[in-house]
Amino acid sequence: MLHQLANYATKYNVTVLPGFKPKTAKWVIVLTEEGKFIDLVEDNREFHLAPDLGHGEIIAGRVARSHFLIDTAGVALAYEPTEMEKKKHDFFIGLLQEAGSIEPLIGIIASTLQNGKNLDEIHAKFQAKKGKKNDTVTFRVGDSYPVALTSWHGWWNKFRQSIKPADETDIKMICLLSGEQTVPQATHSKISGLTRVGGQSFGSTLIGFDKDSFTSFGLKQSQNAACSEAAIAVYRNAMQHLIDKAPAPLAGTMFLSWYKEPVSEEDDLFGLEDFDNPAAEEAGALAKVEALLNSVREGKRPDLLNNRYYILQISGAGGRIMVRDWLEGEYVELACNLKQWFNDLTLVSPNGKGRTKDFKLSAALTRLVSYRKNDSKIFKRISDELPPLMPRLWRSIIYKVPLPDTVAYKSLDYIRSRLYNNDDDTLDNLDRIACALLKAWLVRKNTDGGGKEMKPDLNPNHPSPAYHAGRLMAVLAALQNRALGDVGAGVVQRYYAAASTTPALVLGRLVRGSQYHLNKLDRGLANWYEGLIGQIMVQSADSFPATLTLEEQSLFALGYYQQRAAIYAGAGKKGNKEAETENKNEEGQ
Repeated sequence: MLHQLANYATKYNVTVLPGFKPKTAKWVIVLTEEGKFIDLVEDNREFHLAPDLGHGEIIAGRVARSHFLIDTAGVALAYEPTEMEKKKHDFFIGLLQEAGSIEPLIGIIASTLQNGKNLDEIHAKFQAKKGKKNDTVTFRVGDSYPVALTSWHGWWNKFRQSIKPADETDIKMICLLSGEQTVPQATHSKISGLTRVGGQSFGSTLIGFDKDSFTSFGLKQSQNAACSEAAIAVYRNAMQHLIDKAPAPLAGTMFLSWYKEPVSEEDDLFGLEDFDNPAAEEAGALAKVEALLNSVREGKRPDLLNNRYYILQISGAGGRIMVRDWLEGEYVELACNLKQWFNDLTLVSPNGKGRTKDFKLSAALTRLVSYRKNDSKIFKRISDELPPLMPRLWRSIIYKVPLPDTVAYKSLDYIRSRLYNNDDDTLDNLDRIACALLKAWLVRKNTDGGGKEMKPDLNPNHPSPAYHAGRLMAVLAALQNRALGDVGAGVVQRYYAAASTTPALVLGRLVRGSQYHLNKLDRGLANWYEGLIGQIMVQSADSFPATLTLEEQSLFALGYYQQRAAIYAGAGKKGNKEAETENKNEEGQ
């Protein structure tokens, strides 16, 4: 993994010098070459090679140290400073004065900040523009940004060496990354940007050992994973670069992905709508993957043929980075597996008109926690409940392996809890996304129970009695709705949960009670419903299981969903027996 991060740094031009990292300054203090304050500009300018002290360097020796050339307004400008920020401001000025002997433009900044009148002008302008003390600031002198110059780099490296504590040992070891002998660093640089997934605000460490239980062979701290300072800068800055451009975390897990050879945005398989693009609408991700695969097969894209992907899933645990999973493989294999994922999810739409739309992975996760109407805390619940599942879910998608049984358990629980809440739209059909997840779980499970027989549309010849039990439940629900209209908590809300677990106990009684609803229909429509019920009973050999397994409960849900969709497709908006007859012909019954 470390080697692939190092290769990423090379291929993607990531800064890897120790003591430097990319930083963004929100505000730029503009000075003349004589040191006169001119303006304050909100610029959000990024500097790829900005000086940086690690957390250990900042606090080493219990000295109130600051960063150099870029820091917060509270420190660099002493704007509304705390007592600690005043001390850091003095240190900031001291660094500028010391570096000013090497680069005169930096000395000009020091002189300006030591002039009370100039500093008051800067404060007044900063306040007028509603700057905040934690905003980052840097300086421009004339046309130059001193932070972007290289003249002070040699001085900076010497300064950093001067504040490092003396090594407790000079024993040389083999660096994990370079393979060369080195005196290993006692501690590794922290990586920021993980507060959303449990990391600390000042950063977390990927490699570190602070307890005896984590050590081996009597080695202390990071001697257990020896790395040189240069090697640490390589993997740390590469990982920071990936985190800074990573998509929003899902279920408390951050998803970092890249390719051995950089690809265009159009060829990035992790940027497709199927994952978490808010613009996902009509089905398009599958078409994009198929187009890419066709281009490769036709020899039009040899650049993709030998490319590889890498996926690192991480979360924070206080000051440590937890590696949840590491995946890698061939680009073409990834495209094939994503295509299969889309196919496994494909279902008829709830109203039977065409296929369902793509949905975001975050939408799928909302079906893996119980349903609560108008739930404003659903993503917090996802972050609390689903972190253990997330790596296994990604591994199933990326490697085309069976989905965890948890997906089926939670999808079924979502369906039942939504029915229990008696939302109006659940009277029409079951939730399409939860049912799509059930279909994918069944197809990948591919057992004798009938998962391999799952099709996007209704399958009247499906071998599982549980599937036909679900179909029967859907017909009985449609019959009640046709006979009585909206009756609030109908047969689905009252009996679905019981029927989906113990069908033999429930469905016989419901079929006998259906005669009351049939009597309210005209004879032609009643005959159609009686015929459909009879055909389903014959298909199930007039007997339903006493209890259903997890797989059979999933088949029950899909049988219900697909049968209800088939009824809607033929009669959902026509409301007459000719439409029902048309639907019957379409089903081949």
